[in-house]
Amino acid sequence: MNETNKHNKEKELDDLFSGNSKNNLTKVVKKAKRMTFLRNVAITLGVILLLSILLSYTWLSIMRNNEQQAIDDIVIFNRITDPNVELLGSQSESNGIFEGLLTFNRYKEVEGIPVNWSDDVFTYSLFGGVSRLVGDHAPIQIQDQKDGLIRYYDRETKQRMLHFYHPEIQYSQIRQDLRMIGDFSDDTLLEVGLSFNKAYTVEEVREAIPDSLSLKWYWVDTYSDSEIKTTNQLEKTTELATEIYGFAEDPTDPKNSVKNFVSDVKMGLEREDGKYFGEFTRINNNLRGDSAVLSDADVKISGAVVTGTAVDVGLLQDVEMVRASVLGVAVNSY
Repeated sequence: MNETNKHNKEKELDDLFSGNSKNNLTKVVKKAKRMTFLRNVAITLGVILLLSILLSYTWLSIMRNNEQQAIDDIVIFNRITDPNVELLGSQSESNGIFEGLLTFNRYKEVEGIPVNWSDDVFTYSLFGGVSRLVGDHAPIQIQDQKDGLIRYYDRETKQRMLHFYHPEIQYSQIRQDLRMIGDFSDDTLLEVGLSFNKAYTVEEVREAIPDSLSLKWYWVDTYSDSEIKTTNQLEKTTELATEIYGFAEDPTDPKNSVKNFVSDVKMGLEREDGKYFGEFTRINNNLRGDSAVLSDADVKISGAVVTGTAVDVGLLQDVEMVRASVLGVAVNSY
């Protein structure tokens, strides 16, 4: 048996190398092809997996970076606009592979009481840039039955929106809401937007406003002479709170309020790819005039936002610098 097996093995080897063993040769070739195929599949799957991980990581990094850039743009810009409106932290959600949504909850604070305000929703993309959702963002406009002037209301909360009158623009009518203070109970907490008869320094405003009121926000005159001239030649409309620029009173150290505003403008100028870079540039150029660099002394105040009880707000009727007054939100003190 051993001799027979040995002979058979030798014959198989001879047939294999002489090309006479078709079955064995076919098996070897098939096995080689199968191994090559499996190896190629494994390599391909490995490459695809690696590329998927790299692409996912790259996509995630870009989206996170663009999200943070969008948040920074929005937060910095909000600090110089939307009087007495505070942002809460943003909520982010995906809006597809190439786009994300940022929602900012907002509120106003009137003498220690938070008042709900409309959310701000923005989109940011994989390719950079940030914008508000496409659609109509105009406030509600209703003609007041008492004075015949248009009142503006927040789209979501239906609260009164502030608007202002520039001291160098001639309007056909000017709102004087301080005359309405008697319609409120004495302890009602009110927000009022004040427009002045000319531009003042921050110190002059502080001295004129009664101490019993809270100075919340200063409206900065960011208009050039040519812009004022052009506006006076066109139909005069009031300045909505969403269209003006200024700064909040620093609650910890009021002396830093103007410095914070100047710092925010300069910060906006450093963000050349930012959404609001063009507007920061315009504001900076108009404020500094012929000066080389924007300074605290270049900041002039055209109006302010104050809060207080109806009784204390009534004291503003004796303040000569007040040219116009517009009621904002009203809150019960309890």
